Amino acid sequence: MWLIPVGLTEPSSWTDGGWFEKPGHPCFDGCWIHVPCKGQCLPEFHLVEDHDKIKDEPFPELYVGSGPDCHVRLDPKLFPARVCRFLKRKNVWYIETLHPNHQVSLQGATLETGRRSRLNNGEVIGLPALRAANGTTSYRIEIDDSEDKDTHPNRYPTRFPCRSSLLDAPEAPEELRRLAWQTDQMRRRSENDQVRVADWSNFSQYVKQHYLRHGIQCTSWKETGRGTPWDPKPPSFPARPLPPWICELLQDERPVSGVGRPLPFASSLRASGMELVFLPQDCTEEPTDICVPVVETQESVAATPPEETEVASEPAEVNPHLLMSIHDWLESIDDSLFMLQYYDRVISNFDSLKQIHDIYFHAGRLDAGFFVAAGITKLGHKRIIEKWFREKC
Repeated sequence: MWLIPVGLTEPSSWTDGGWFEKPGHPCFDGCWIHVPCKGQCLPEFHLVEDHDKIKDEPFPELYVGSGPDCHVRLDPKLFPARVCRFLKRKNVWYIETLHPNHQVSLQGATLETGRRSRLNNGEVIGLPALRAANGTTSYRIEIDDSEDKDTHPNRYPTRFPCRSSLLDAPEAPEELRRLAWQTDQMRRRSENDQVRVADWSNFSQYVKQHYLRHGIQCTSWKETGRGTPWDPKPPSFPARPLPPWICELLQDERPVSGVGRPLPFASSLRASGMELVFLPQDCTEEPTDICVPVVETQESVAATPPEETEVASEPAEVNPHLLMSIHDWLESIDDSLFMLQYYDRVISNFDSLKQIHDIYFHAGRLDAGFFVAAGITKLGHKRIIEKWFREKC
């Protein structure tokens, strides 16, 4: 790609000592600029598109202006800091005006700020000058339109193609920046779920490309929301009566031993005609047990005769087998000591053998929840433990 000032029939010679490599920032390999010739105010510019350092990378964006970071560096006395930029998408070159007060013309037609215009070989680009210049202020662009991949290897999309990354772009409203970020986050999440990925991607690109041109009137929370009271909490849903069969299921529901949580759906049980009666358990044997709520119907409460005051009875005797430590208990179950592999799991979930007995052993059977908590999956080991509890307890 060549940028040649109008009036020059051909580029300057490579041996005249006026060519300099890697202008602008960030600099790229294959970029060359020539000092303005006599009687001209515009430098010549050349980009080697098939350079080895850039042919396998996303194509760079080239800026034109008098700023120190521009690739086509102009005279600061005649031109503004940034005038326009050149970018390439696949094999097509585009030009974009950056500043609304400094209009660029293409073939005599003024370009709209922020809108890309396609470039063709031999077209003339007119640059805006701050004052009368000694020479032409127009470039003639020369582009190779062939489809040869060796000549045009740069087919990768440019990094950050949206205008939000430009310093010369007008500042976007905070609400629209947040919207663009949120849509990008939702697109990434939808990629994991494989849900309408294309729709999220297209919408995200649409927002990022158009929120600078089509403003959305939003109310900023920083201006009107800070310091205002919170919205009142909506009223809770009222308790509704439940069918009898659901009440029977909830009556059988009991909290986990050692965890003090209320009975589930207590308000709905009251609305269904149930009465909650909290009967304290005997907490003298095990300090970790707590009072468990018991649900009784009104009929059952009315039919139950008043209990007579019982004389304080002596505490029940504890089975001596339940006073063993968990390590000794696992050793005594099997002579081969295979049960010791569960010691770490059992000791991390239970305090004593008596606690296991009180929670999981009922009516001569050991509840299957113990094997889940202890990590016991082998059927033979389960049968050995069940046999020990039946014989010893």
